Amino acid sequence: MEILITHGQGIIKALYDGFASCLIIRRPVAVNWPDSRGSVGEYYAVSELSDKEKITFSDGLNQALIDGAETEIMTGIEDFLNLFENGTYQVNLGKIPYDNSNFYMSRTSAADENTNDQKFSGWFYPFDDFNYLYTLESKSIDPERTEYYIDLIKKGGRPKPVIFYSLYHLDPMLSCAFVLDGHHKIEAYTLLKMDIPAVFIVKDNNDYSSVSEIMHGAHDLLQDIEFEHLFQNNDENLQHINFLHDEVLTNALDKILRESERIDIPVIEVLIKHHSSGLPEDKIWLYKRLESLAENVHLSFFNFRKGLNVYFPKYIEDYKADAWFLKTLRNTMELNTWINETVLR
Repeated sequence: MEILITHGQGIIKALYDGFASCLIIRRPVAVNWPDSRGSVGEYYAVSELSDKEKITFSDGLNQALIDGAETEIMTGIEDFLNLFENGTYQVNLGKIPYDNSNFYMSRTSAADENTNDQKFSGWFYPFDDFNYLYTLESKSIDPERTEYYIDLIKKGGRPKPVIFYSLYHLDPMLSCAFVLDGHHKIEAYTLLKMDIPAVFIVKDNNDYSSVSEIMHGAHDLLQDIEFEHLFQNNDENLQHINFLHDEVLTNALDKILRESERIDIPVIEVLIKHHSSGLPEDKIWLYKRLESLAENVHLSFFNFRKGLNVYFPKYIEDYKADAWFLKTLRNTMELNTWINETVLR
């Protein structure tokens, strides 16, 4: 069933910039991004919505999702879609196969809570045919509610979760499927090792979302270490951020320049871009960032600290092009040389 939303409230929407995905329900709820540092994993984090912030279905839709006929479900979903952004949506009933599907949520371990070390909220290897991302933290799963649905299913009921799938035709394999509603239902079916009847809402997208919008959403949601990983690995997308008019992301960049033990190529290319533009305002912005970099905690005037890892370009004759190579700067003098040879060249 195809539904066109023209006066949507924009409360629920999914963003994707070709690298990271972000689900918005009034505010950022979930962020998912791949690892670009040699691993084959993906990272995932969710926020905990308060009761006032949670998007709840009407009683009629809730009941339809538990035992309603297809026409009742579709009527309820059509009303629910008015909470979404404008666009064309495909709504279908189907099944999530138990044998080749995986569900991921953020999990906070007791060890993490008792240390000062930041760790990623969650990560996974995307080997399965279908991956579904929860929009609740693991601590929000109520065992009693799960037992309620287990009992209902054993008695013949077939309650249905709602899956929101934002399909980007430029990268169809990298599109995310978010569980909007029905986490406890899924837990029940999984414990019973059964395929899961579900309502699928699919939005077709031909263009990427604004990288700035995703980065702002991620900045509000992720831990510092997670945001730095996303920021430094977002490749050419960083080039599209207007840092001169974005104080939030500029401040986030300054924090990375001061505190990170490694400055990755996308960040270096942002610095080079502002130097190469030749515009006075870009130069002013750049030199303030270089001042932040000079304050990096891993550098010293001599060689007392472990150093800062950076990249430098070197022309490779066989490829007739520059390639990036990693090096460690031990002190501020080495940093100044690197800046002149790499950023200001």
